[in-house]
Amino acid sequence: MTRKTIILAMPPSNGIVELIEKNLQFHGYEVIRIDSILKFKYNNLWERIYQFLHKHISRNNTYKAKLKARQSLHKAQKLLANNYYEYTLVIRPDIYPQKVLALLKRHTTNKFIGYQWDGLNRFPVKDIIHLFDQFFIFDHTDLTNPDYQDYQLRSITNFYFDMVQPHHVKNNKPQAYYVGDHQVCRVAAIEYCAQKLAENEVDIRFIIPTSKPKDIKCYKSKYITFGKQNRLSYYDNLKYVNSADILVDFVIDGHNGLSFRHFEALYYQKKLITTNTHVQYYDFYHPNNILIWDKNLNDLTHFLKKPFQPINPDIVKKYSFRNWIQHILK
Repeated sequence: MTRKTIILAMPPSNGIVELIEKNLQFHGYEVIRIDSILKFKYNNLWERIYQFLHKHISRNNTYKAKLKARQSLHKAQKLLANNYYEYTLVIRPDIYPQKVLALLKRHTTNKFIGYQWDGLNRFPVKDIIHLFDQFFIFDHTDLTNPDYQDYQLRSITNFYFDMVQPHHVKNNKPQAYYVGDHQVCRVAAIEYCAQKLAENEVDIRFIIPTSKPKDIKCYKSKYITFGKQNRLSYYDNLKYVNSADILVDFVIDGHNGLSFRHFEALYYQKKLITTNTHVQYYDFYHPNNILIWDKNLNDLTHFLKKPFQPINPDIVKKYSFRNWIQHILK
């Protein structure tokens, strides 16, 4: 059977691109990644000097951006050569120069698809959205964004990686797991949650992988692990997800879509504590499994004692990577 071909374009951070590539291959796709074209370096000393002059004397910050765009286009042309692919999936298309996106579309024979897995207010795509055959957004409230009413946006959730199989781990004490970049808007909630979990005799693995003193100073809690050396690949993160009993999620200000943590909790059958109130409207929500909180965690002790409620397997499968990729490509 001939494998379908797809171009995967997305940020390379934290190793999630490797997992998406492997899951595509697992489900029968031949994949070419082009995240490498985003890596930039000056070609010569003169480019570096010109950038310095433009930035510090001319007060112009566009020179480096033009260099990056030109270099990315040249790399993409070499990588694609004269090859054509059935599909192209661009995740976070706002990070790619428009000429690169146009090139990718020319090398796509079937569907050219965009997915903005961050809010449109944070990362606008209005000037490039017209290039795509279909455009998906993870934050359903963006469907009513007045700046995008002339475009046919499609809402879709995130997913879990079904190639990675869960393995039950028995802990002596319940263990709560959270990892996330430093965001000022989440500091108070993270510290409060850690304290309340500790009071309920829960082991805590909260990781914020920053070594910046000004970031670390924001926290007073003794339950948080810092340091860029603790930044995990997404695959290693899933090992911690698998071994935890409780996953914790803190929504970023302005986000309404569900993070990956919600679907990992569903797939790995973990309890979830989340500040995202929208989860209550999803078909996999059950109060035994998911605790939604805003200002306090008064129900935490009662929640931890509740037995986990298994979810209908058909609902679980609905949020798998397999179902997700079939849905956006069909």
